[in-house]
Amino acid sequence: MATYKVRGIAHNIIYPYRTEDGKLKQQWETYATELEAMHRKAYIDYLQKNRLHHEIRKAAAEYQCRRAAERAVVERFRPKAPEETPPHAAQDNTTKTYREFVEKWLPIHARKERFSPNSYDSYRSNLERHILPYFGDRVMSSITAEDIDDFLDALSRKPCRGPKSYGKRPEDIPTLSSSTIKKCFTILTSGFESARKWHYITEIPKVTAPTEKTVKRRAWDARRVFEVLDSIREDGLLHLAVHLAFVCSLRAGETAGIDLQTIDLRDGSLWITRQIQRVSDNAISVLPRQEVLRIFPKQVATSRSSLILKGPKTEDSHRKQYLTTPLLEELRQRIARIEENKAFFREEYQDYGLLIRQADGRPVDPRNLEKSFKEHQKRIGIPENERIDFQGLRKSGQMHKVRLSQNNYQLVAENAGQSPEVLMAHYNEALDCEKRALSRLVEDSFYPQRKREEASDGADVSALMAQIQQNPELYRKLLQVLTPGAQQHA
Repeated sequence: MATYKVRGIAHNIIYPYRTEDGKLKQQWETYATELEAMHRKAYIDYLQKNRLHHEIRKAAAEYQCRRAAERAVVERFRPKAPEETPPHAAQDNTTKTYREFVEKWLPIHARKERFSPNSYDSYRSNLERHILPYFGDRVMSSITAEDIDDFLDALSRKPCRGPKSYGKRPEDIPTLSSSTIKKCFTILTSGFESARKWHYITEIPKVTAPTEKTVKRRAWDARRVFEVLDSIREDGLLHLAVHLAFVCSLRAGETAGIDLQTIDLRDGSLWITRQIQRVSDNAISVLPRQEVLRIFPKQVATSRSSLILKGPKTEDSHRKQYLTTPLLEELRQRIARIEENKAFFREEYQDYGLLIRQADGRPVDPRNLEKSFKEHQKRIGIPENERIDFQGLRKSGQMHKVRLSQNNYQLVAENAGQSPEVLMAHYNEALDCEKRALSRLVEDSFYPQRKREEASDGADVSALMAQIQQNPELYRKLLQVLTPGAQQHA
């Protein structure tokens, strides 16, 4: 449909059309009155509705010729100006594709918003997998609200790829999650304001964001964490990582990035100041280097990603943690083990000052910690629907501390570098064992007659036992009544 727009005293009609060679163009027509403009809009809408593309192209050409003739007449009688200001080159952007726009916009937007490398990789991944295959070759000025709604609908029916599809029949493969669809919508629409300023589009499509169905991360109670931790015997590094993640409420990257220099064994504390992430080389080249403290050497020369050491996720994530006595003892053992490895590898040892490191000193990829933790859960027989990821250890630790502190959200949130609002929104839920205990309380309080009967039965048994103990003859008679066959046989 054609678009009606007023600028100053001019009444404009805007609509797309295709040239003879198939290129998509955008036509702007200006009229002196609203009535003229609305008549023209109705005519163009009629042609579009009936798919009369040749007539639309003819109408656009006729208007262009008429306007050219009018401008020629005006130009003939207008005095020549000393200098003419050339039209802005950005006006030509109305014929450019969405791919051309996003390749320019994303790096600028990422630097302006101070994206982390992980966030940049997330944007780029969703663009390459979902958005560009759909909109990449479309002229950006032709994208409408209807097109975006069609795109969201297509995503809701698109099967997942990767691990979620392995070993499954096509009909059993799940479709994209609502969070992925919402993320794609955010990426697509967040560039429209810049596109309008840069003259890629004249009007921002008004589309309602899709609903996101949040899935809560699983967590364990402290008893389950202790049992799993106690079962990790063959892998001392994983044991330490899991122990740290639960007690100190750490993310996987924070656990892998702990610096030995920040550990104070006498004070029983450590500082969380850094984290390790695996990010693409493209993200490293595009984003500023202020927060990247180190880029670790690649182990595979052809890899297109690198491990980096960077600052904490937020300013509040820079924090001090106090350690338990068993954890302190494990840290001492780990430090001693590091010294033994240094002596063994000698000049081949790569010392980056990390607590969680491989035998030769190289850093540990947080993804490998995640993988090892999941494999251990599978190995010890934890059902798939009860397994947690590494971030689940952080959640488990936070929920345990909330209960220990009697719901002191401010204290527990600051301890983990969170805001109380985030803690209450995502870490405040009841565990199954707590729900079971609540059900028993309800049973005891709601069924008083049953409670009295159980108490009465217990009292009768106690009284009978007391009588038996005081009267051995009563015991002999009771035994004869209960076991007559045994007495006759004797």
